Parts: sequence; C-alpha cells; structure tokens
Amino acid sequence: MRTRTNAVLWVGALAAVLASTCSRGTTSPSPSSLSVGQWNGTTAQGTSITFTVSSDEILTTLAVGYGFNGCWGTQTFSNLNVPTAPNVTCIPGPCSGTHSTYRALAFSSGSVAGPSTTVNGVFLPGNRAQGLVSFRDYPGCGTAAGVEWTATKR
Repeated sequence: MRTRTNAVLWVGALAAVLASTCSRGTTSPSPSSLSVGQWNGTTAQGTSITFTVSSDEILTTLAVGYGFNGCWGTQTFSNLNVPTAPNVTCIPGPCSGTHSTYRALAFSSGSVAGPSTTVNGVFLPGNRAQGLVSFRDYPGCGTAAGVEWTATKR
C-alpha cells in the first residue's frame, strides 16, 4: 500500500511542477498563418502567378500571366489592400474557430463593361494555394474564364 501512496504523491508532485512551469507566462507558439508570405505558381495556361500576403494577412501584390486566343501578357497589380480573411456570416453567430482560421483571396480589377481580371483562391495546409483566374473581354482576345492555378509559398 505504501508503494501505491508514494506513486500517487509522485504523480501529484509532477503535475504541480508542470502546472507551475506552464503558468509562468510561457506560451506555446501560435500556428503560422496559411496565407502570409510570397507565393509562386503556374496557371493551366502555362503562365506564372505570383503574389505577396503581408504579415497582417493582406494581399499586397499580384502578377498573373495569361495566354489565350493568341494573346500573351502579364497583369500586375501593386499596392493592394485585399484581406485574406473570409467573408463568412454564421447564423446564429458567432462563427466557430474553424471559420476564423480559414484563409482565401478574392481580387477583381476592371469593369463589367470592359476588360477585367478576377483571381480567387484558397490557402491550404502544406504551404499550398489554388484557385481560378478569369480574363474577361480582353480587346482582340476575348475571354478565358475559370483558368485553374496552383502556387506554393517560397
């Protein structure tokens, strides 16, 4: 019986030591964001896509190449301020933690009546991202909609 009592006391003492160590302000590292960093990838058209997401999870630069109907080029956008947080409404709210950690991007430039570029994507575990890009009503080229792209974090 004495051995069992000693074991219980030892486990209790160990738990107290661990608890005091954890309560000294030591924090575990927070998980890194899925979106933050510099990204490089390719589109299904064989062109490049690169973009940067700042430490505050804002899309700041984007360059996406295109190649369709005999037209080739790159659309470059800088000084962007596009949040990567999702626009999710939870009914009833608030949203669960899994919704707040989800990251995506949605960017559009141009107008409905003229040429436009739209890029949508989602950030995935393993430093990967994927999505679709559409080039609409490019003069002399037409439209290429729903072009898939993939990228990895540098």
